[in-house]
Amino acid sequence: MAKQALIFTDPDYGLDMPQWADMLTEANFAVWSHCVHSEDRPDDVSMAADILLVDLLDVSKDRVALVVERASALRKSLGFSQARVPMVAIADPSVALREELLTPFADVLKPPLTLDLISNRLTSLMRLATMRREAERRSRTFKRFGVGLPVVPPPSNLENQSLLYLGSGMAFLPVECALPETISTTAALTPAMALHYLENESFDTLVVELSDYNEHLIHFIGDLRRNPNYFSFPIILLCHKEATEDGLAGLAAGANDIVTFPFSERFFENRIEILVNEERYRRQLKKIFNEARLLMPTDATTRLYSEEFLKAHLQVLHEQENTASMTFAGIDISFDLVQGERREQSPSPALLARVGRMIYSLMRAEDLLARLDNGRFVAFFPDTDLFETRIALQRIRSIVQLSPFVEQNSGMGVNVVLDFSLHHCDSNKIDFNIEQILKDLFENPVVRF
Repeated sequence: MAKQALIFTDPDYGLDMPQWADMLTEANFAVWSHCVHSEDRPDDVSMAADILLVDLLDVSKDRVALVVERASALRKSLGFSQARVPMVAIADPSVALREELLTPFADVLKPPLTLDLISNRLTSLMRLATMRREAERRSRTFKRFGVGLPVVPPPSNLENQSLLYLGSGMAFLPVECALPETISTTAALTPAMALHYLENESFDTLVVELSDYNEHLIHFIGDLRRNPNYFSFPIILLCHKEATEDGLAGLAAGANDIVTFPFSERFFENRIEILVNEERYRRQLKKIFNEARLLMPTDATTRLYSEEFLKAHLQVLHEQENTASMTFAGIDISFDLVQGERREQSPSPALLARVGRMIYSLMRAEDLLARLDNGRFVAFFPDTDLFETRIALQRIRSIVQLSPFVEQNSGMGVNVVLDFSLHHCDSNKIDFNIEQILKDLFENPVVRF
């Protein structure tokens, strides 16, 4: 996924950056800054930013409102859509933004800032923006086939929330007191108990308390992130002062946010609200995508998108004004008998359909999977680079190849073999040729593994 950030600042840093921006560079972000009081327009490179940040760390309290207003006006004048390009404030812990000053921001991050915290939060917000952009593009493609798809806004109703608490319980009562009565809370003492609850009930957030011995909790967070069902599930670390290093390890394992204990009740409630809003919107978009797919031209065998729909969607991307960066994956599916003999005949349509649908279930909501012919599929990953795509496909391969499949006609077990080829491009390239892209994907890929 492209990582390009533009920082709006109060002082004019020229070609320099605020000191905290070094963490963005370490997290592989390309970073630029622009003074909110400047009359000059940012250059074209800065205008390609995927996320905006407003630096309020060293702004005096009496100037905070002015800087926020100037940043909001600048964002609007530059054409950065609130839905397409999120804006995040970096503020001092002593600064409490009034409700009207919070409105322009997708989130507010306060020290202590860590590389993993900033990277996780910004990447999550950028991915949510990608989902919204892809929803708009998918809607335009659906219209070509006579189907209207609503581009829904993020949910405004956050009632009936359910929170799962994992830990020793020392902070359980403060957590309950910090949250509205409408949020139900369930406690688990062990990761095994927490996993049982997650698999059998519906939760909006997981809060993990870190105090004394935390290694098993860190491993549990990592295991959840490797599980496709909990890839983006909100996880907040509640960290006691003696567990600061474990808190950093928890962020590196995939937690979304960290709150130190004791905490401000309003601050904790705000962190929960932001993450729940994001995750519910992800679920909402995924549900819409899945339901709308059945109204589109689909492959008769797998009920996945057809080659016709894939080409129409790529044409929509090519015609849009804004550049879309994307990675394609060619997927060759073949089968081995459990005894180790290679299959000579083609797999049954039912077996191919089961494998294809399993691969699709392991992909993100905004990704697209289409079948070309036989065992050849094409996966489309918007705003995703080759490295991230390869990691995602390796995860999919490990899950699929360890899953049991049976050939119904013979009753024999089979092993699934997945071969991948990758191709990356931008939609606004003059030589953007859909037929050539699909051909090169299998015959002349950038990466094959």
